[in-house]
Amino acid sequence: MKRLFSFLFLLTALSVALSAYAAPVNAAAPVKSGDGVTVFSVVWSGDRTTTYTATPYTGLTATYVDGSNTVRSTTLTFSNGTETFVSPNGPTNAGTYTVTATPVVAGDSLDQGTATVTLTILPARVTVENCAVVITKFYDGNDVAEVTDNGTLTGLLGNDVLTHSVEAHFDDASIGSDKDITITYTLAGASLANYQLPSTTKVLHHGAIIEDMRPDPAYGGNLFNQGLEVEAYGYCAGGGSIVYHLLSGNPDQYRLVFDDAAFSNVNWTNLSTPGQTGTININIPAGLATGYYTATLTFRDHNYPTLISPAIRVRFHVNLPETYIQPLFSDVIAVVDTCQCLSDIQWYHREAGETQWTLIDGATDYYYQQEGGLTGEYFVSCKMNGVATFTCPQQDMNTLISDEPVSVKVYPNPAAGIVTVSIANAQSSTHRLSIVNEAGVVIETIEFEGDKTTVDMSRFNRGRYVVSVDGTAVKVVRN
Repeated sequence: MKRLFSFLFLLTALSVALSAYAAPVNAAAPVKSGDGVTVFSVVWSGDRTTTYTATPYTGLTATYVDGSNTVRSTTLTFSNGTETFVSPNGPTNAGTYTVTATPVVAGDSLDQGTATVTLTILPARVTVENCAVVITKFYDGNDVAEVTDNGTLTGLLGNDVLTHSVEAHFDDASIGSDKDITITYTLAGASLANYQLPSTTKVLHHGAIIEDMRPDPAYGGNLFNQGLEVEAYGYCAGGGSIVYHLLSGNPDQYRLVFDDAAFSNVNWTNLSTPGQTGTININIPAGLATGYYTATLTFRDHNYPTLISPAIRVRFHVNLPETYIQPLFSDVIAVVDTCQCLSDIQWYHREAGETQWTLIDGATDYYYQQEGGLTGEYFVSCKMNGVATFTCPQQDMNTLISDEPVSVKVYPNPAAGIVTVSIANAQSSTHRLSIVNEAGVVIETIEFEGDKTTVDMSRFNRGRYVVSVDGTAVKVVRN
């Protein structure tokens, strides 16, 4: 009777002990008793140093009463099916263990077939927070989505060692929008058996794979201007244009960043003709020194602002102003070398309506004479202080030249009061008028715009005067 009492007491003590283990972690599942077996489910706590009755980290202990009514301790042996642990070296990982009570006093035995319970230690839960995945990309032939931040693993206990990795994949590798992206989390480390993720996958929506916006290498054969056409002989003050050619993609915005601070950068701006080909107009500041200038051009589709095309380096030339070449007669045009720094001159010509320039063979002097008269447009390539450059084209020859001599008229003549001075066939709209008396002294100077002005002769003494406009003189009588 005493042995039966001791056995029952041991089972009770063991049940109480295991219940006590569950309590400190506040995770014990309901106790289920039946058929002499009690099942406990607890969650991994990560605390390997806490000691209390029925802790699996330092060994489970139980007590019983021997035949002399003495309370004694008993050693508990644990088995998880593959390994056996003898208290105090109890279970140290999550798992399910069979716990068997073993007496420590010879002669006081227990029925080992019935003095057992099952202990289940459940893995603790961890989570991954703030993981970052790029949900859009250029087509590259695979379904991999870029993970820019693996996030933080939270929920680790004590000194447990655990790491995590993240992979993300589009639902397929083809070009398209509204794609699902599946994120997969994987745990690793020495404490792996003691932890689990609530979910190892997460699905993001509205991903996209779009065509890359690559320049066409057929346009531009070096570092500069690949995929672009720029005006062959440079730009003049006011404006220019860049014609772009892309192999693929559908951009609708561009950004242009100049290397020289004299230019105004263009941040993301809508293209006038979205697509693989089009034209971008640029502003050339007035007064800019002649020479080569560079900029960086990129494209994007505004629907996917993080996807930017490869940078295209643009180099273009800013020319000398068209005033460096001037028509002298109906068939002669000249380079005006006021700085005496121009050399290696070569003339070019194109007729009105033409787009291609023609090099004029043998036209390498400061003057060029066109048999039959000047027509269309002209410009020269040259060196300025040894650096290659160009002039802007001189246009509209017909309005700039005339065989008729400059004509100046003054009326009424003689006059006692106001006279009108008119000029015809002048090459400039700005004029300088001088009034010279009989002694050859300039008594008044006037500058005016247009083809006529007035002078009040009543302010002068009676006599003869010379009115000169831009070097052409007319005699006037003041009566």
